[in-house]
Amino acid sequence: MTSSSNQNTNAIDASLRAADEVLLELRPALAGVLEQIRPPARRPSELRRLLNLDQSLSWSVFNAGTAADARALATLLPGRRAMERFFAAASTHGVGAEAIARARAAFERFEESVARLAGSRAAFETMVVGQVEGMGHSVGSSLKHKRAAFRANSSLWGRQARAFVATKIVHPAAAGAGGLVDGVFIKGMVGLHRTRASVPLQTTARHWRTASPGEVPNSPEPLDPRESGPDAVGLVRDFCSQPLPEFRPHVSRDGYRSHELVGSVLGTAGEVTYFTGESRRQEQAAPGTLAGAEVLLFKAVDIPIEVFIGDILIHRSLWDTRVPEVGVFAWPMDGTMEFRDEDRLPMVEGAEYLGDGSDAARTPLIPRYGELLRYAMDRMGWRGEEFRVLRCRVEYPVLYTRIRMVLR
Repeated sequence: MTSSSNQNTNAIDASLRAADEVLLELRPALAGVLEQIRPPARRPSELRRLLNLDQSLSWSVFNAGTAADARALATLLPGRRAMERFFAAASTHGVGAEAIARARAAFERFEESVARLAGSRAAFETMVVGQVEGMGHSVGSSLKHKRAAFRANSSLWGRQARAFVATKIVHPAAAGAGGLVDGVFIKGMVGLHRTRASVPLQTTARHWRTASPGEVPNSPEPLDPRESGPDAVGLVRDFCSQPLPEFRPHVSRDGYRSHELVGSVLGTAGEVTYFTGESRRQEQAAPGTLAGAEVLLFKAVDIPIEVFIGDILIHRSLWDTRVPEVGVFAWPMDGTMEFRDEDRLPMVEGAEYLGDGSDAARTPLIPRYGELLRYAMDRMGWRGEEFRVLRCRVEYPVLYTRIRMVLR
């Protein structure tokens, strides 16, 4: 390759990096505005009704603020006048001036980048959309079939939820810990409710741990210090719906525990949102330091849910911007907890790097998620701006599958 060709390639790479940077800033800024809207707007139609906006603008802004890949914003964002209508409506509806100013400034930088890097919106879209294609998100007929399965299973099983989030936060352990990491694990169910009477609502937990390289046998601690004792669910109380959900514990066999939600209200009137959290010091070896060391996050899909969000927040000293390997596996009939090749399903899902800083994880699909992450960081004495944010988002995950994310 000639020197001139190298220079051209380097210039193109620099332009793409600059485009990525401005989009990675804009997506969480829009999410920060959307998550302050009350009552929460869970769909574009709800945003349209609450802010009295036209359908096109509501659809564009909502999907931009909840996009799995920030580069998709290039094809979603409306023009300057439309965005000003959105900002004005959000301000009138009570969204804080700081959140709106942050989003407006990020949008201005986006517009400046369009003019500087591409000259027009159409050229900018062409420049970045090529990076989005082929990334493995569920679209088209696959999404249509999964949505149909969700609706059918919700009716048959008599229960459903709007969202499930699983979050793994990884930070270097204290000095002298020999390359080990501390970890926080948060999970939550948003909008859990019954659609048929007498159907139990349960959160289940297999109390097993496969030994990790370098693992120290430290017991987990509840993230919320008010949650202690053998029967505690581990709720992060201030982030759950009120009144605080009540669970009754049940052990059906050794090593398997469930907590059943107490309540009998049907439909959305009986919706419950809850989060649990735990921390573990010197949990395991950092990825890449020992053979087999990895960061693993997985969800066993045992209830119909509209969207699964799996986040890994890992300290920048431990990892770069490489995204996790994502696989979908059949629920094993023999009870094994291994992820075997023969159980892998031909379903293509992917993960994305959302940016640095815990604020990059903000999404209106998970209420007060940004605040919850800041709470966890404060409890552990960590700095949220020092973390990479890596996300897998799966629309309408298939019932009785397992979604695995892994950093190696």
